[in-house]
Amino acid sequence: MKIITSFAFCFMLFASLQAQNFKFGKVSMEEVQEEVHPIEKDANAAVLYSKISTRYELTKEGFTLITNVHERIKIYNKDGFDWATKKINYYKNNFDKEKVSALKGSTFNIKEGKLVEEKLKKDGVFEEEISRYQLSTRFTMPNVQEGSVIEYEYSLLSPFVTSIDDIVLQSTIPINKMEASVVIPEYLSFKKHVNPRSLFYPDIKESQSTYRFNSTTTERTGDLVISSKTKTSTLDYIQNVYSISHENIPSLKIEDHLDYLYNYAAVLKWELQFTKFPNSPIENYAQSWEGVAKTIYKDNDFEGELTKSNYYSKDLETLLSGTTGEVEKAAKIFQLVKSRVKWNSYLGYTTDNGVTKAYKEGEGNVADINLMLTSMLRKSGLEAYPVLVSTKNNGIPLFPTRKGFNYVIAGVKLNGNFVLLDATDPMASFNELPTRARNWNGRMLLDNQNSVSVDLMPQSQSKKQTTINLQIAEDFTLKGKNINVLNGLLAKSYRDKYLNLNKDNYTEFLEKDKGNIEILNIETENSKSIGQELKEVYQFELKNGMEVINEKIFLKPLLFDAVSNNPFKAEDRIFPIVFEFPSIDHCIVNIMVPPGYEVESLPENIIAELKGGSGTFKFIASQNNSYIRVESVIDFKEIVYSPADYEALKKFYDALIEKHSEAIVLRKS
Repeated sequence: MKIITSFAFCFMLFASLQAQNFKFGKVSMEEVQEEVHPIEKDANAAVLYSKISTRYELTKEGFTLITNVHERIKIYNKDGFDWATKKINYYKNNFDKEKVSALKGSTFNIKEGKLVEEKLKKDGVFEEEISRYQLSTRFTMPNVQEGSVIEYEYSLLSPFVTSIDDIVLQSTIPINKMEASVVIPEYLSFKKHVNPRSLFYPDIKESQSTYRFNSTTTERTGDLVISSKTKTSTLDYIQNVYSISHENIPSLKIEDHLDYLYNYAAVLKWELQFTKFPNSPIENYAQSWEGVAKTIYKDNDFEGELTKSNYYSKDLETLLSGTTGEVEKAAKIFQLVKSRVKWNSYLGYTTDNGVTKAYKEGEGNVADINLMLTSMLRKSGLEAYPVLVSTKNNGIPLFPTRKGFNYVIAGVKLNGNFVLLDATDPMASFNELPTRARNWNGRMLLDNQNSVSVDLMPQSQSKKQTTINLQIAEDFTLKGKNINVLNGLLAKSYRDKYLNLNKDNYTEFLEKDKGNIEILNIETENSKSIGQELKEVYQFELKNGMEVINEKIFLKPLLFDAVSNNPFKAEDRIFPIVFEFPSIDHCIVNIMVPPGYEVESLPENIIAELKGGSGTFKFIASQNNSYIRVESVIDFKEIVYSPADYEALKKFYDALIEKHSEAIVLRKS
């Protein structure tokens, strides 16, 4: 019976898709009336139809790359409203630029039993220049409500014919029907790549078609009397056609402890191998990593920006006067660049303003700042190189390509080991990269011919040491002193979040989710000393922090430092588990047994391990006369675990939470 029901459901869904009219503007009453997605009931929105078609258009001036996009999206509830805003990023260089054309859109709602369409107006479309090389068109669909269906289409015209944009075939919402096609003339040879990390592999059909291009020219002759004749020429060439048609593409599920969700999406990428135009020699584009290094050095004056030094020479000489040690030199230069040039939030491995202008004006993009840093390190006599990075939201390069990188940092050799530096982040210290740049591997450019892979993931453990000294007052209020000591990336994370908060806002943050608590006398040490161990001390009074039943006290000793939520709730896991960095969370609670009470029971001690000691949880409770000491250590030496480790991690956290929730029992003596 279940088989018949399932078959019938799939047949009805297929029939529904077949019956839908996906021509622009032909939204049905049924689409707007639909209250939940038929398969993924918890979806906030769904792509009812998506069509992406890329082709080359030939004119007398040459080829133009044209991508047409048409999407119809259902909004089920308020949490899906974000899908009503679309941002289109596109590019330019010193000579040409891409262009968004033929943009139109509509929102469909039901009003008084009738289907009502409201069109996107020009005042709802905004264009901006993101950087020297990137532009953006953003629009928000009008009058979006729960239940709305929105639809838009546009064309992107590009003169950059050797670069085809990725086609993303999955999203965080389900896609009912997806159609995609790429048509490439025989003169450009591309290799296609699918994402090997994705669990969804689309069926890509390949075929060929013949295209005939007719051009007409007018020839004029004569001196005083001009005569003319029309000449028509024909060019036939083969087109390689790649097409995808797929229904019911499942959504990507957001999971805790994941590096970047779209690293695991179904994506079609295009790598140019060579071009062979009529009456022209073959030009090879397929690259090794050495080829990427050579091309980047050659283009956009990358090498020129690295070699400039006149603009800072005097300042550097003054800065390093009397300094001889490698680490001291690097530290002074790093601090100079961080304090002298502010990051303008623009990415890129090519400069916007140029290093000279950025230094003089005190502002620049990532490349302006970190190429300047690399140059200064070299000028001081240190061995330093630029390191190409792909930020987390830019994905992971699948093959040697310039397009896969959008960021650059500096690598400097100190006492025989390379240290990675990013001067765009005021809170970063040596070998502390911001989260955006900690994306698996980068590429260190040794010169204009050679490069090597560089591990960007943190290796050293960051530690949080918490000590809580606790007393139980006669009215059963808990009075205590909390001491937190943080180092490494934990200290950096603290500074990122809280350094700029005023005292009242910070107190409010500390008291949040800690019950009926009052926090007093907050003191911090080294909060602004970047790279130094940070210490935070405060006193507190916590009411209702324990239970008193039949003259017995039940106290969960870790209080607000206890782990109470297991991030791994799903039955299974299909993606790797990625923690931000190796860490140790060490908490010690010292409790004074109040007069008139004695210990009835303490939680049992436990040690739990993950695969070969890569993760350890230790819990020890002991008594010494009128004092109780409870110690909890959560130690993660590794940051990446495979889906095969998921069940063990889930049980590890279950044991941790259970132990943190156990109470000390005190009874009247």
